[in-house]
Amino acid sequence: MPYNPSLSLATTASGMLGGVSRAVTEQVPLSSITLSSVIDVIVYAVVSASVGYCVKMALDITRKKIFKNKTQ
Repeated sequence: MPYNPSLSLATTASGMLGGVSRAVTEQVPLSSITLSSVIDVIVYAVVSASVGYCVKMALDITRKKIFKNKTQ
């Protein structure tokens, strides 16, 4: 798959939004941030980005199959 800067930006933004929204919804005070909570947010961001990437790949494959069938 060719490199596309907009995909990197979208993936990074969605990971950040996921991590920040989780921190806000849990109302984490700044003084209670620990290494384990930072690791939790990192893991959550990685999982979010991975799911987004897998969904994108699945949509790309589906699109190729649909257009391949239309041209035949």
